[in-house]
Amino acid sequence: MLKSLGDTIYKSRQDLDLTQDEFGARYSVSGPAIFKFEKGYVRPSLALWLRIADETPLSERRAVIMWLRSKLPEQYRNYLELGKAADPRRLIEKKLKAKAEIDYALIENHDLVRETIKRDKTLPKHLATVLNDDDIWDLFKPTGHEINLLRDMFGPLGKGSKAAYRDALFLVRTFIHSF
Repeated sequence: MLKSLGDTIYKSRQDLDLTQDEFGARYSVSGPAIFKFEKGYVRPSLALWLRIADETPLSERRAVIMWLRSKLPEQYRNYLELGKAADPRRLIEKKLKAKAEIDYALIENHDLVRETIKRDKTLPKHLATVLNDDDIWDLFKPTGHEINLLRDMFGPLGKGSKAAYRDALFLVRTFIHSF
């Protein structure tokens, strides 16, 4: 697991096979700024970091902890642990058996989120159908937090089409990232 912002940015850029200028253009920053982020000379703002981290397998929670940790003096960085999170499978199994609502924001692994959605009987049927669609995952890669919001805000409204839930996801994402 990468523990620094610079390493994560570098790996993300390499995975996308982009130059620093191309990668920076995606976020309206210069190539030299990306160079400085990767080397650790400068740290991106939290808003920019969350936009970059959104395209990585990091959960929003882990991304925020990484950012906060990078701001601390060296002697205090270990106060915010980034160690491997406990495997949430046991908690998920308990919730599924009890037919209790699952907090998807606690699940950091996208594959586990998708697997859990398939088995979660508490999700509104039409939302579960939309969330099981490969196109939604390819286009949006919804986070656990976004899934919770979709379930809690739009699920009770009743049957919704794929397009309606896609628009709701876009609305939720736009609203969250506008702060």
